This record gives sequence, structure tokens and C-alpha cells, in this order.
Amino acid sequence: MAESLQLGSQLFINKDDTEEAVRNWVRSMGEHGLTLIRLFMIWEQLEPKEGQWRFEVYDACFDEAQRCGLQVIPTLMSISPPGWMHMTDGPQSVAELEDPAYRLKASLYMEKVVTQYAEHSALHSWILWNEPTRYLTKTKLAMHAYAGYVNAQFGTVEAYNRHAYTQYANFEELADDHDERSSLNTQPFQSFAERLMWTRFAVASLNKELAWIRDEIRKHGSEHPVHTNPHNLGAEMQAGGQSIWQQSEIVDFLGCSAHPMWHSLRFPERRFGQSVAFFADLMKSATRHPEGKFWVTELQGGLTLYSAGQAYTPSKAVIREWMWEGFGSGAQAVVFWCFNARNSGYEAGEWALLNPWGGTSPRLEAVQETASLIAAHAPLFEQSRSESARVMLLYSEASWALGAVEGSGHDAKNPRNENLYGDAMAGAYLMFSDLSAEVAFINEERLIREGIPQDVQVFVLPNTIVLGLAEIEVLQQFVARGGLVIADGLIGMKDRNGKLNPETMLAASELLGAQFEDVVTELDPFSVTNGTEESSEWPGWFYRLPLRALEGAEVLGRFSDGSLAGVRSNRGSGQVIRIGTSFFQHYFAKPDQRLLSLLQEMAGERLYGCVKLLNSHALLRLRMLKHPDGAILILINKGNAARADLRVSVSGQISSLTDEREPIDVEAGESLCWEIPANEVAVLFFTEK
Repeated sequence: MAESLQLGSQLFINKDDTEEAVRNWVRSMGEHGLTLIRLFMIWEQLEPKEGQWRFEVYDACFDEAQRCGLQVIPTLMSISPPGWMHMTDGPQSVAELEDPAYRLKASLYMEKVVTQYAEHSALHSWILWNEPTRYLTKTKLAMHAYAGYVNAQFGTVEAYNRHAYTQYANFEELADDHDERSSLNTQPFQSFAERLMWTRFAVASLNKELAWIRDEIRKHGSEHPVHTNPHNLGAEMQAGGQSIWQQSEIVDFLGCSAHPMWHSLRFPERRFGQSVAFFADLMKSATRHPEGKFWVTELQGGLTLYSAGQAYTPSKAVIREWMWEGFGSGAQAVVFWCFNARNSGYEAGEWALLNPWGGTSPRLEAVQETASLIAAHAPLFEQSRSESARVMLLYSEASWALGAVEGSGHDAKNPRNENLYGDAMAGAYLMFSDLSAEVAFINEERLIREGIPQDVQVFVLPNTIVLGLAEIEVLQQFVARGGLVIADGLIGMKDRNGKLNPETMLAASELLGAQFEDVVTELDPFSVTNGTEESSEWPGWFYRLPLRALEGAEVLGRFSDGSLAGVRSNRGSGQVIRIGTSFFQHYFAKPDQRLLSLLQEMAGERLYGCVKLLNSHALLRLRMLKHPDGAILILINKGNAARADLRVSVSGQISSLTDEREPIDVEAGESLCWEIPANEVAVLFFTEK
């Protein structure tokens, strides 16, 4: 069913807010073009004393939304008990969910909330748990659950013991080995296998809880869609239970939180908007909705002063950019945090689209203007969908988890940091984004099970240290059909428990046309030369991997000692490229135009569809939404006033949706120049002839 783009926001109901105040906020949201209201169903407000349920203020929100034509998305908070239970220290703290007595109370909470609103015409969908994350410690209940998990995984305690340092006579002994003050394995010479099994257990445990909440909603009569909003997507979060790929199997569609002041501080400020696109493209790749539906469910809407990693007030231009970064990725909705502000405690007076006096801020003006543009061209947006990606990056969950165990610190400029594999993938994403190429992601399991989509022309292994034989087989088939594989770093060096894996190292070498002969770390800067008559240099980083080329490989570069730094090999109609240094992570930490130019030369015209931005770079980029008659073009300019040079592969006409310029006819193969003001977004429509 065709769906136009929607804008929404969290409406935060404070403990002392009145029904009339809530109704006024709902009316104001509608007047500013918002159509979706996200609502925390705060347990302590709904049940202020045991057995005393109060829905009046929340009913006012639902009823006023119905009158104004808005829809409500309640976020269940069954994991956060009210203060009178004496179980946690805050309204969003997570209880020990394995406690049977607590589960009975949480089940009653869900029954009360779901039955109250399941039949309400303003109900849109349910969010199961806000930013679902839970870091488990070795409590008695957690260890019993862990023992059951590894029993199911291994079958016998002997099989478990073969992987673990601590040996047990049976699973009952393992279950009784608890220490409520302890996480698992905190010493340097720790058992990687046990810590990584604990990480996988954390994911399984969180998924179990999410499935339980979903099933409680269904049990109490609501068939409305359910979704989650995973967060901090650029960081390794599996130890906290978050796997976007596994969560997507539980819900109807995915959304994400995208708070640059929480989630994007590894990026420079000029790339905050690109980080929103990065998070959105991850959701687009992971969602299991049959029509590819996903949202940006929680986007920073206002000031952060004390309640985030950095103080920041997004300007009107920044808010506009962030919205179009989400829509340009293909999100069906962008929902802000928050319309109004909390009035006490953490976040008080912060995050709001409204100004401190409850009036319209420049940020809210940007939202209203964008909503008006979308409404004015609703038929176009209703028929548009995200452009098919021509580039796919492997999101190696096993590599990310291993990095969190092996790495040290969090500084992105430290090549050994705990998020090094996530940084490598983010660096690869930013490179292709700077070239205005559409990017998708896939994890190991889906790569094996589903293969690589036909539209994908380039597949990237960003320092994928864990790569199995089954994945390599899929990549071989991709190359055989004409695809290009680009890889850097220590591909396939280890298995998912951190054990060296000579078999996959050799198979990866055969796939990539070269084998690394040593790992030579470098403290000083070093360069790679291409060795051609028109000699050029590009910087290496962290280590040199002197390569031994297999038969038929073309030399792409050499280190200063003459050893091979990069090779390209033809495989039938396809190609493989191996880079013998940290390439993609380098670009994330220390962007260099020479690296980007090299990647552009490697990938060539494989990256582009019917419209190409010839002068694309980090501050001027193009996103596209495909349409039956052509494409919506979203030009994002983060710099001074610029001229966007657009080349089309088919004849057509380009018109503006954001101003009243005259349409321009353009023939196939021709280019045109579109002027775009400083720090602006231009939304165009290309109609094919």
C-alpha cells in the first residue's frame, strides 16, 4: 500500500502535566505538520500505587490525537518498574527480568496498557522497549539462564568445557557459579571463548524478552505492528544484547534512534548528518518488512546541555539536513525526541523542538516547512522508494564482537580501539557516501542464507577478521557473475572465538588473489606508491601486510621496500582487490582525499544509476528515491554555496520541489549545473522521457 512520508515526535508526559496541557501539545503538533505521536507509557504514572491505575492524562493524548487526525505510537515500559516496587533507581532503569514474581507484575502492566488502547482508532503501532539494551552480570538468575543457553548450544558439558577455561562437572554446577558483583572475565589473559559466549547469550536473552513483550501484546488483542528502535548503531552493542539483524526477526519493522550527541561523537561535526544516514541505511538493510519499511524513530530535536556526550543546539539548517538524510535513505517516517521537554531531573529543559517558553523554535520551523513540502508533493513521495544499492558492505557481527574483546580504549584514532571493525565498516560507508553511491549492509548469516542481491555490483570486506568458508563460497559466486570484491586488512584470520584459522586465511587469500606474508606494524607515517609512469602516493595506516600475489594478479601499489601493498585480479567477468594495510578504518579516523580517489578508480562506473553527481564529496552529496517515472533527487550541501554537476544516463527533465525554478531538459549523457545555497537541501524530481 502506498504510504507518504511522515513526521512525528515524542510527546513527553511529565508527572504533573494536566490533561489540558497534553491536549494543547497534541493540537500544536498537528498545526506544525506532525502526524505521529510517540508516547512513553511510564509505569509509575499509570500505576502510582499498587493496583491504582490512572489513564486519564494518556487518554487525553489518544483522544485529542483522534480529533486532530494524528496517530499514537506507545512505547511499552514493562522492563522499568515503578518506584514503589523498590527494584530500580529510576523510571527507565531495567529490572531483573528473569525474576518470576516481577514477570507477573510486568505482564499485568502490559495487559492493562494494551487492553486500554488496542481498539483506539488513534493507535498506530507499538514499540516494544525503548532502545532495548541490557548488560548482564553474573546474578543467580542470569547464571541459571546462561547454563540453559549453553546447554542448548553444546548439548553436553564436555563439549562446553572444550571451549571454556573454567571447567564444570555439569551444567548445574555452572548455574550455581554466580557472583552478583561480577561481569564475565575482566582480566587481560581471559578466556575469549567464554566472554564471547556470554555476549551471544546477552543477545539471545534480550531477544527472548522482546519476543515475550510482542507475544503479550498479541495475547491481549492488538494486531497492530510492533517495532523497536536500536541505538548507538556505530558501536559494538552485542554485549548489551543488541543485534539489529536478530531484532528484525522479532518485529514487523525496524526503526532506530539517531542522536548525534549520543551516537555520533566518533564522527566530526560536519558528518553528523551522514551518521544519521548511516544509521538509517543500517535499518533499511536489516528490516524484514515485506515492503522494506523502516523509520528513524528517535531523532535529536533540540538542545543538549548536560544530558548527552556533548552540548549542542542543532540549527534550523541542521534539523532540515537530518530529516532529509533519513528520508533520502528511504525512511517512511522521521520521529523526533522530543516535542516538549521534561520538566525535572535528567534532560529537564533539553531536547525539545519547542523553545524554552513552549513556542515555535527555528528547529520546529524547519519541521513544519519540510512537512509542507512533503504534503504539497504527496503523490510523488507516496510512489517513491529507496534506490537499489549497488554497493554492499559485510557487517561481520563476529568480527565486531571479537574487537570488543581484543581492542583497547575507544579513541577512533587508535587503530586498536574496541570498535575497530565497526570503524572500518563506517569508514567504508563514508567513502561510498562521499561518492554519492547507495550502500546496503548484510551480516554473515543472511549472506550465507540469501546471497548477494543482483543489483549489487561492489561487495566490500572492511577488515573482516572473522570470515567463514561458507561466506567465501558466496563471494566466489558473486565474482563469477561479474561482481567486484574489495577487501583490506586481516581477512579471515580468526574464528568467532578468537582462534587462529589457517583454513579460512588460505581460502580468503585464494579468493582475493594474494596472501599476506607478515604483519609489520608502523609507528611512523608511511605511504604506498602505485608504481606506474604517472606515479602517485596514498597513505597507509597501522600496519603493512606485504602481499604475495597469486597467478595473474595486477600490482596496484607497493610499500617503500618494494613489497606489494595492493593487487587486483580478474576472475572471469569479475574482479577482486586486496589492500595490504588498514584502508577503510583509516578513512574513518583520518579522511584523506587520496584514499577516496583510489576507491573511486577501483569501483569506476559500477556505483551509479540514472543520475550521477560528478563533483560529489563529503560536503556535497546526492541521495535518490526511485519513482515509476524517474527519481527524486536530494542534494545535501554542508558547505558554502555550490554548483552540483549532475549527469544523466537517460534523457529527461529536472524540476525543483523546493523552489520555483524553471524545469531543465537534459539529454542522455549530458550534464547540467544546479546551484544550491550554503547549508541547504535541494529536493528535485527527474522525469525520464
